[in-house]
Amino acid sequence: MKKILLISIITLLLLGANLFAERYTLDQLIEIGLSKSYDIQKAKVNDQNSVSSFRSSLYGLLPSVNLGIDKGRSYSTVFVDSLGNHITYDTDWIESGSISISKAFSLNEPSYYNIRNSIYSMDNSNLSFEDTRKKIAFFIFSSYLNVLKAQETLAIQQKNLELQHKIHQQIQVQFDAGDKSLLELKQSQVSLIDYEIAVNEASNNLAKTRRDLFSYLNSKDSGNEFLEPDIDVALKEEKFTDNNALKQKLNNLKINKLNHFRTIMDFLPTLSIGYTAAHSDIDDAYAFSDYYRSSNTLSLSASWNIFNLLDNYESYTRSKRNLKLQKLDLNISERNYEIQLENLQKDLQTSSRSYELYTEKLTLAEENLKMAQEQFKLGMISLLDLDRSKIDFQNAQLSHINSHYNLMKKHEEINLLLSKPILGKW
Repeated sequence: MKKILLISIITLLLLGANLFAERYTLDQLIEIGLSKSYDIQKAKVNDQNSVSSFRSSLYGLLPSVNLGIDKGRSYSTVFVDSLGNHITYDTDWIESGSISISKAFSLNEPSYYNIRNSIYSMDNSNLSFEDTRKKIAFFIFSSYLNVLKAQETLAIQQKNLELQHKIHQQIQVQFDAGDKSLLELKQSQVSLIDYEIAVNEASNNLAKTRRDLFSYLNSKDSGNEFLEPDIDVALKEEKFTDNNALKQKLNNLKINKLNHFRTIMDFLPTLSIGYTAAHSDIDDAYAFSDYYRSSNTLSLSASWNIFNLLDNYESYTRSKRNLKLQKLDLNISERNYEIQLENLQKDLQTSSRSYELYTEKLTLAEENLKMAQEQFKLGMISLLDLDRSKIDFQNAQLSHINSHYNLMKKHEEINLLLSKPILGKW
């Protein structure tokens, strides 16, 4: 008995596992999209390149170090001795080595600007990478909802087709008994064709939305059913402070401010200080500890290109105009985001209320259809009245579905605008 019970439990667990495996989940498809998407790969490369550029800017602070080793000899050297004889001989190999270290700094040091700019650019790349992940997650989420909507629409149309088949069969029986006219029979046939068309179009729309989604995911569709996600759509009051796009604009403004400061510094004389240390030996290039010829040079230079001030002034005025325009763009963008958030929150409130009303409408339409079917069987209402009740119920079903998924989407649109995690995860 215990063995039978154990086998039954294992069988149920396996069946449950198979049932779960035959369904797609939203989290599963988003992870696939984030791993295979071209956009995320591109953003990742840009992020890595920005880190590499930052390291390169740091390398600009390193001094210049030069190592040199020479080895040579002279052949057929000729000289004249005291007796006037010309003597030819070959010299020995001569080796020499040198080490020099030098570094120069200027008043308007380029390395400083390169490092600061690369820090801002690296931050922008990180923000862009985060934004790309959120946009991909939101796009897959929206596409997933479209599939669910198409999936439920098809199920509704199939149920309506089954209902119309029953009504048509009922009218056929009543027509054979002489209780219904030929016109009513033909009208039921027309309605049956309409519902078959609706099922066919809904089936095609579902296939299309699935193809579009899996094409974006660059994955094969196994034909599994899509599982309804559990999403909290509670209304929350949000205030706009910033988002990733605004942070990137702010970083770009900081870069331009830094470059503008550089144009101001260009009006000053070019001052530079440098230091060079050199060490060499012509006796033994490899005995570095025995080097005895050394030189140390400290240099300070100043120059001022008078006519270059005209070009510097033009650069300064252009930079000043661009900086002013960029500040204005930042303020306008911040205001636009505040308006977008306000509109989305109003839309979310409207969608929430509409969903409640559509739920009530669906309940009433279903009750009306049941009453209309009973009255039609008793001959109390015409086929036209029954069709009107069916259409009302069908429209209520479709509107309820659209409102349900629109409410979910609006909730995540706010998270996307505020650069908050999509679905609390991405």
